[in-house]
Amino acid sequence: MTVSTPQVSVVIPMFNRAATIRRAVDSALAQSFRDIEVIVVDDASSDASVATVAAIDDPRLRLLRRERNGGASAARNAGVAASRGSLVAFLDSDDEWFPRKLEIQVAALEAAPADAGVSCTGVEMHLLDHAVTRLQPLEDSPDWARHLAMDCDLSPGTTQLTRRAVFDAIGPLDETLPRFEDWDWLIRYTRTGTIVAVREPLARVYNRRARLGEVVERSAELLLAKHRDVFDALAPTDRRKAVADIWLQAVGTYAFEGKLGAILRPAGAAFAQRPAHTLGRLAVGAGAVVRGRLARAMKGRS
Repeated sequence: MTVSTPQVSVVIPMFNRAATIRRAVDSALAQSFRDIEVIVVDDASSDASVATVAAIDDPRLRLLRRERNGGASAARNAGVAASRGSLVAFLDSDDEWFPRKLEIQVAALEAAPADAGVSCTGVEMHLLDHAVTRLQPLEDSPDWARHLAMDCDLSPGTTQLTRRAVFDAIGPLDETLPRFEDWDWLIRYTRTGTIVAVREPLARVYNRRARLGEVVERSAELLLAKHRDVFDALAPTDRRKAVADIWLQAVGTYAFEGKLGAILRPAGAAFAQRPAHTLGRLAVGAGAVVRGRLARAMKGRS
């Protein structure tokens, strides 16, 4: 192993993550698979993120700084462009890997057929209410593009390991998508390639909903338009569910932000696809919002 020619390049996009970036970087540097470089791409942070990374003393760590904020896609693309490994792994700056994540995943990808250029793993999802759930993808799918249209359950922003040559063939992440950019890239890839799915949860993903409803809504619109052929190829029942669930992500974000008036448009789009399902999700979401507001009110009185 040499630092100049690592087998795996770990790319971590970062924007104002001073509170969590050390955890993410430490989990990458602590991997049992040692032949790595870790590239943190700062997307013009205004907090102590850069200082936090700069204080980490490890020759395998590199910090790249962007002068202007361009979003997660631009930061990841910059990291991939600077990478030296034959494999590229993504890790979000507020998540963390289990110690053997890369060891297990690299072995799985190397043992796979030549047309498999990407691997993703299961995750341990930590939700806003501190509940923990395990998401485990299918071990194999006869139609990965269809599977991804139905639901992106692979957490690619934190679990995706990709042959560098595949990035050169498929192209960079779409920087016009403020959200769902990793989902979009995988759909593009699975039009011709297959995914090696490791069902074992090998990462912790923390769901903080640190996003804007307007951004999620616009991204949903762009994703559906860009891959209309993939969604149209689904069976009618599957298509309605897939489209409704994408719009409901915007609904959930607006609800979390308390922007209840903004819910109407994406909720209407979801309702047009699956009325009963949408009403049920809205009822659950409304209950969560009320519980959250009550909890904050009670905390303020204590």
